[in-house]
Amino acid sequence: MIPFFEDFQNRSAAWLDARGNAGDIVVSTRARLARNLKAFPFPHHASAVELGTVYGDLSRRLPGFPAFSGGWFLNMAELDPTMLTALREMNLASRALVMDPSHRGLVLSRDLGLSGMINEKDHVRLIAFRAGFEPVGALSDVLRVDEYLDGCIETAFAEDLGYLTASPADVGTGLDLSALIHLPGLVLAGEIDKVLNALRQLQFSVRGISGGGNTVRGALFRISNLITLGRDEMEIAEDFKIHVGKILIYERSARDQLYARDPLGIEDMAHRSLAAVRHARLITAQETFDHLSSIRLGSGLGLLEPVDPGLLNRVLVQLQTAHLELAAGRVLAGREKSAARAALLRELFAAE
Repeated sequence: MIPFFEDFQNRSAAWLDARGNAGDIVVSTRARLARNLKAFPFPHHASAVELGTVYGDLSRRLPGFPAFSGGWFLNMAELDPTMLTALREMNLASRALVMDPSHRGLVLSRDLGLSGMINEKDHVRLIAFRAGFEPVGALSDVLRVDEYLDGCIETAFAEDLGYLTASPADVGTGLDLSALIHLPGLVLAGEIDKVLNALRQLQFSVRGISGGGNTVRGALFRISNLITLGRDEMEIAEDFKIHVGKILIYERSARDQLYARDPLGIEDMAHRSLAAVRHARLITAQETFDHLSSIRLGSGLGLLEPVDPGLLNRVLVQLQTAHLELAAGRVLAGREKSAARAALLRELFAAE
């Protein structure tokens, strides 16, 4: 067994603990930097030999950053498909890293707040997570890793453009900032499309929880910056903080107005969802996301007995297929996944 997975069921990322700013609405904030080695083609154009050389170089250098001390280095090619999928479910590995693991690696800090992906779409992608809404803090964390790496390698950089990246959208700072935000108030009020369209006009990307498509589950949205060229990192972070911060204000207002209009209906929805996760014997992932959304909303409005928001965050990861299969120790077929998910929820949300 790979050491990282030996105590996997008891492992949780610190950024899921809901202790950050606006943790009742924002699950987490992520800052990601794309960097490439000057002397090598981007991964999608590189030969196996070139990918192997980049992998060997970065796999020696990245773990030397002090924050990775006591953490893990994973050779993706050594992991089975369930392990790879579990890393993606935790947002620690991307789809590209999982789909083609050869000559690809992942370095993780002990609290899983920092990571580095080797030979993803770029030679290295450095990532920092923070609990709650902390764009400036997440940026500061990832820039410290970048400063260390900059002293070890020669990066692909042009004076007139900035950092050169595999995706033209990342050229410049190479910075991608995103926040995973719970917006049930705006969804139930029918205001979500108007708000998200305004964000898109301001050059922000809006996706579902997985970040890989438009499917939205449990009123969870991932909002990211789109513009990186011609701006410095702190300017991007401050702009993100201002505009996305306004969404938090709109969401709080929408929740208050919903409850003022139909207090009994909102309370009933929250209690029904809590009953469902405490007693269901079969439950799909979509149903679980929706029920968790109602419980999170009801708890935030004080309509339920206190529910740990950190627990609600962690369940978002644990309810997914690979996590259920690792817990079971085998592949789950058909209704077995729904049954295992329901058993997990009954255990976690058992009434006092």
